[in-house]
Amino acid sequence: MPSRRTVLGIAAGGAAASVPFLGSALFSRAEAAGALPVTVANNTGQFPNSAITMYVVGTDLATGQMGYVRNAGQFTPVSMSDNGADGYANLGVPLSTVGTSSFALPKMSGRIYFAINGPLKFKVVVDGNGKAALQYPVAWTEGDPNFGVLHDCCEFTYSDAGMFCNTTQVDMFSIPMAIRLRGAGGEKVAGDPAPGSRNKIFDEMRKQPGFEKLVIGNNLRIVAPGHGIGMGRFSASYFDAYIGEIWDKYAGTDLHVTTLQGSFTGRVNGGQLAFSGAVRPFARPTTKDVLFCDGALLAPNDGLGGPVAAILGAGFNRSVLGNPNQPTTDAAAFYEGSVTNHYSRIMHKYAADGMAYGFPFDDVTEKASYTQDNAPQQVTITLTPFGGGVGDQSVPSVSETAAAAVIAPIRIKPKVRDAFSQIAADGYSAERGTTTQVSSGGGRHLSGIGNGDWVCYAGVDFGDKSATQFTVRVASGAATGVSGLIEVRLDEPTGRVLGSVSVASTGDWQNWRVVPGSLAKVTGNHDVFLTFTSAQPQDYVNVSWIQFVEK
Repeated sequence: MPSRRTVLGIAAGGAAASVPFLGSALFSRAEAAGALPVTVANNTGQFPNSAITMYVVGTDLATGQMGYVRNAGQFTPVSMSDNGADGYANLGVPLSTVGTSSFALPKMSGRIYFAINGPLKFKVVVDGNGKAALQYPVAWTEGDPNFGVLHDCCEFTYSDAGMFCNTTQVDMFSIPMAIRLRGAGGEKVAGDPAPGSRNKIFDEMRKQPGFEKLVIGNNLRIVAPGHGIGMGRFSASYFDAYIGEIWDKYAGTDLHVTTLQGSFTGRVNGGQLAFSGAVRPFARPTTKDVLFCDGALLAPNDGLGGPVAAILGAGFNRSVLGNPNQPTTDAAAFYEGSVTNHYSRIMHKYAADGMAYGFPFDDVTEKASYTQDNAPQQVTITLTPFGGGVGDQSVPSVSETAAAAVIAPIRIKPKVRDAFSQIAADGYSAERGTTTQVSSGGGRHLSGIGNGDWVCYAGVDFGDKSATQFTVRVASGAATGVSGLIEVRLDEPTGRVLGSVSVASTGDWQNWRVVPGSLAKVTGNHDVFLTFTSAQPQDYVNVSWIQFVEK
């Protein structure tokens, strides 16, 4: 299978055949006709082979049928009967007890998943054509049964044209891995992480404003920002200002885009970016379109609009589209803008060779963690080290233990507060995701509050009185349709919700209202947490103070 860049006509290299850019694998060393030997090496340094399960799923290139590989070199089409009593198909293949695991890969296109400390649940469903199809894990959906499982995948196609494979962070990052492909072209590597990179990636992502909420749990995974929008963890308007700048610029000057088909000149006219030749005009994209390289930036395999769309998508994500000659090939210029895809930037930063797949068309100008060989002989997939050094044995999980680690210092110097007096919102003991601003009437208030943020007020004393209500002074200039909850919890940010109030726009970020809420009975001395929950990614409330009311 050729790479996206070859299919779209962006750059040279690759086979002529056109097949989907996915991948798949298989276990055992059995000699199947035309099968490719594959070795899996567990170098995590933290998990034994017995904790790791492999799943080889994908599509038969000859029939288009989806299926899986559990027997050496043999592709098995899926059937509804594969679903067990729990409604899911058991497609897992355990690694060898010790050492490396060897298997034979049939010609197919798909993915190789690896799951650690838990099985992945695949479901066989009926597609729109009435055929049995396989439903893959969706790790960026909290309701997915695989959400709490540590897992990741690589992609490839093995066909008569050769082996085409890549590691990927397009959807998420969780398990670092590298692919070594040996063939007539020598040995090539894709996706080799720098030493100790996994912890560094998580640490830097947590420190990057606007991207910190993409980290799931205790270093379980990082979801890509496009999926973060759907989870309410990333701003749906993040790129909007930059998109506007680009649209304004090319309303007055030409944009030149060069593909294998030639050079095309574009100008914004009537709100659309129109190009010379037969290239379709492009509507102004949204942030979501940019991150997914879809929608207004959809890149079909047409040899004309597709390559131009891919180059535009790459230019937006790398914040280099201000250069009127595209594609920009100097990697030193990538991600230097004030608004850029920091998720992709961080993935590239911690790759040993600087190559990663941080967004769908990251292979524009050959910057993706991709490799190929037209006469492949051997593939090795290595699950690389997890920790940052000797003794680093924390196990990634879906629980927010990182939040708990921040809270621990609170009790070193507890501050006793009267629950029945106003507690200034900016007088918190610990917080996540918030800021403070000067209030119009004097003093300061809590601001920059969005979904997933929280604040803690240590040592709030309720005594033996029964607090059954609370009031919060709030203001909001959020757009129509943007709202959320302020929840009261005790002693930890994931504790039971004892009371909540709903907040929508009050007309302005300093147009204050006092909102009352009911509360489950509370007595004694507690650390009080206000947690903030919204279905939208935008900030939705400012808070001035909170006060509890006794029965």
